[in-house]
Amino acid sequence: MNVLGLLRPRLIGLVVVMLCLLGIASYLSMARQEDPSFPQRAGLVTVIYPGATAEAVERLVLEPLSDELSQVEELQYFNATARTGVALISLSLEDEIYATDAAWDRVRQAMARAVLEFPQGVAQISLDDRMIDIPAVILAVRGDASLIHLGLEAERLKRAMVDIAGVSRIELDGKADEQVTIALRDAQMSRLGISPSYLAGILAQRNQVIPGGFIVSGGKRMGLLPNSEFVSIDDLRATQIPLPEGGYIPLEAIADIWRGPLEPAQPKAWFDGEQAVLVSLTAVRGQLDAIRFGQQVRERLELLRPEFAPLQIEEMFFQPDQVKDRLDGLEMNLLGSVLIIVLVVFIGMGWRMGLLVATMLPLVALISLGIYDLGGGILHQIAVIGLVISLGILIDNAIVMVENVQDRLNRGEPRAEAVRHAISELAGPLGASTATTLAAFTPLLLAKGGTADFTRGIPVMIMLTLTVSYLLAIGVAPLLAGRFLKPTNTRSSQAMDSIGKGLARLSTGSPGWMILLGALMVCGSLALLPQLKLQFFPNADRPLVVIELYMREGTDQQRTEDVAAELESRIRQRPQVMQVHRFAGSAGPSFYYNLTRAPQAPNRARIVIRAENLAATAGIIHWVRDHVASTMPELAVVASTLGQGPPRVAPVEVRLYHPDDSVRIAAAEQVFALLKASQGAVDVRHDIDLGVPTLRVDVDDALAARYGLTRADVAQALNTRSLGLTVEQYRQERDSLPLVLRSPEGTRQSLERLMSASVFNGAGESIPLTALAGIQPGWQPAAIRQRNGVRVYTVTAGLEEGYSFSQILDQMNRGLADVPLPAGVRLELGGDSEGSGDANSAIFTTAPVGMLLLLFFLLLQFNSFRRVGIILLTVPLASVGVFPGLVLSGSPFGFQSVLGIIALVGIVVNNAIVLLDVVDQRLAEGMDIKTAVSEAIERRTRPILLTTATTIAGLLPLAFSDSTLWPPMAWAIISGLLASTVLTLLVIPAVCRLTLGRGSEQAKAAASA
Repeated sequence: MNVLGLLRPRLIGLVVVMLCLLGIASYLSMARQEDPSFPQRAGLVTVIYPGATAEAVERLVLEPLSDELSQVEELQYFNATARTGVALISLSLEDEIYATDAAWDRVRQAMARAVLEFPQGVAQISLDDRMIDIPAVILAVRGDASLIHLGLEAERLKRAMVDIAGVSRIELDGKADEQVTIALRDAQMSRLGISPSYLAGILAQRNQVIPGGFIVSGGKRMGLLPNSEFVSIDDLRATQIPLPEGGYIPLEAIADIWRGPLEPAQPKAWFDGEQAVLVSLTAVRGQLDAIRFGQQVRERLELLRPEFAPLQIEEMFFQPDQVKDRLDGLEMNLLGSVLIIVLVVFIGMGWRMGLLVATMLPLVALISLGIYDLGGGILHQIAVIGLVISLGILIDNAIVMVENVQDRLNRGEPRAEAVRHAISELAGPLGASTATTLAAFTPLLLAKGGTADFTRGIPVMIMLTLTVSYLLAIGVAPLLAGRFLKPTNTRSSQAMDSIGKGLARLSTGSPGWMILLGALMVCGSLALLPQLKLQFFPNADRPLVVIELYMREGTDQQRTEDVAAELESRIRQRPQVMQVHRFAGSAGPSFYYNLTRAPQAPNRARIVIRAENLAATAGIIHWVRDHVASTMPELAVVASTLGQGPPRVAPVEVRLYHPDDSVRIAAAEQVFALLKASQGAVDVRHDIDLGVPTLRVDVDDALAARYGLTRADVAQALNTRSLGLTVEQYRQERDSLPLVLRSPEGTRQSLERLMSASVFNGAGESIPLTALAGIQPGWQPAAIRQRNGVRVYTVTAGLEEGYSFSQILDQMNRGLADVPLPAGVRLELGGDSEGSGDANSAIFTTAPVGMLLLLFFLLLQFNSFRRVGIILLTVPLASVGVFPGLVLSGSPFGFQSVLGIIALVGIVVNNAIVLLDVVDQRLAEGMDIKTAVSEAIERRTRPILLTTATTIAGLLPLAFSDSTLWPPMAWAIISGLLASTVLTLLVIPAVCRLTLGRGSEQAKAAASA
């Protein structure tokens, strides 16, 4: 049978060319982003309860809401914070949930049930279920001292950019919403007998939207527009207020009226020292090219900038540039890997065979990209890394196939017979080896959770490229080899022959010693485990320093702004600082996928520093810590570069539970002291609430009743004096402005002024507050924190360069062993410890599936438990070089190293399969076991060594790259492959020599009998 005709070379060629063209088109047009997107598993519930204390918010809002949320099975956990007037609940869905919309609907149903139990006065409850989304572009509008004017112009910019293709939503940060303040003069109000409640009723009555209808005149409709609402601030000032004694007086005679920023102050932002309003553009999720999106934004900005002059529109954070730089760098690594691999193949196989094998690289890469794009894949750094890892592995099949065809041609077989025999001989073993590699990556593909979502592009791309490479190896490579290869006088190079014969002598001559050597090396490698530094994910390689600023709970935002401004001014004096951005009242917009969005808090600020280069960030971080510790004791900072992997609160996080607040505080302080004293721990902080001072107003009910007042009247009067009472809306602007009645000083009034305040009764009489109530200083919690409905304190810490979370936790555990926590305290670990545990658990949960598939394919190929056991011996051999390599290279052991070990296992299992397959073939031909093993080693030494060399060569650019994420994985594969390849060629044949020999001899005896 003519195998060349059977395989229809022209048809195969056409299909391959078309698929390659699809790959080229996909590469030019497919969606691009820097990192994978996470499912929408994070949300934030905000409940506004004006004036309520933190304890009241916990009791009346958090408790019923927690009871309902606890019944939502899709929730993994929820953290809640109760502050004065507000409850914030951050939610996280289970890792197994990918269709998140239905889960969030369940959360909304729970919120609706909880609302039925809320007290009167709860003003608002809302859910933001898009906390994962980050802006692709953050623009700063600056150039004017008026924040209100900047906000109006930012709104205009938003409307001008909302129709850009790919925009999901546009949000403004740092703007000052407005209110119309009506500052009442107590003296005039008291003299005229006008109470704030009376005035509020008059204003509400005169500011209603009431249609006047229309009349028909001359066949046309004429609208009737009665002046039922205030059309200007002057109209408001001039409105006539009826006096109880008769007559009227204009509002401006008893109140100062102005239009100004909303109170309390909203979060603010500064672009490189200048106050600005930020315009954040979030792109649609999914099939969007972030680079092209950035180009469209810049093109629109070029058209708009002249319209906004003299204001400047600056790029604060521009993610498309980062996407381009990241992908360009990785593509250069990919190109470098390809060139090195091609060079190795040419050196190891000669130019003719090397050219055929090297041809497989672009073919597999292009076809895989085309299929990846058809399946909805996005080109990001994880997918490119998967392609880089697979480069050296994917040509393994082609190397074995091409060499087999060449060997058959050298032995004088006709071309058609050489191709047919090579395919029939290798289709099964290569299929089994490819399938076992796919099985090794199956747990990563099936795992669920944030880490799995982040790294899933690696198994997807590797499994795709290996499948394509196998199909090309049995369908394209032998056809090309049969057409272009020529018989040669020597089967392989003299050096490879010598190496193969030497390995064969060692393995077959002293099999027991070889097995003992392998066992000793495995034990020696495992002995290095205690020296490994554990790290979940490293920090990013951007030259940005993020400083989180925390003032004490209860601190006013203005004070937070002043402290942040002082620190910023000192930072600007440091060398190698290029740019400094500041946010106060919140953490600002999340400009990086690893930064979690933080809710508004008056005691919170963030400073982002753009350094000259990545090396300069360490010096800046250390200076900030030292400066704050020595000169700003009221401030707590967390300074670090950007992180990688799934978002987390801190590398080290310890949660402490106990129903007694005092016991819980003692436990948190003990853990805080231990972490503070731990070598390598930095930015150690806790969230123990020390409380805030209060003024308790105790109303005498009898005295109040004598004046026609109640406790509610007094509370309402105090709230009106300070925060103010919203009585209506001023609707003459695009967005309505609240009309707020309050005292002239508002929240800035002095204690003496408050003591002299008056309360108005229904008759308009003014009664001094001190005549109704006693005022006593007090203390109350500023914030109460819960996790899953239980009160908790959390202690967190960062890591000094060169330290891992496991080292810090080991020191803490030794301290707790000497002095245990108070009885009944429950300790729970979060941070990297929890994240790595969840990630490993997700892999181990799906590992049985991968192991089952591995055993299935091995048994399908060999139908022998003994041979399957021999092949599985390569798994411990794969670890021999990993741990020494990580220790010598100074790389930490983290999730990337686990990825490297999985890839390594797939490679060495492949080597063992093709080696054992030759042994079985030679045994079937009647050779004795020693000769069969020797023949197998000599036949497979070159392809195995070439596979090792190409895989290592392909990973070298990655190992020596500037990235902080991928070198540990590259070094794990490189070092492990160097050791395991030699051991595979020594130990596996030795085991075959001892275990398969008896079976072959018995078979021979049976045949001769």
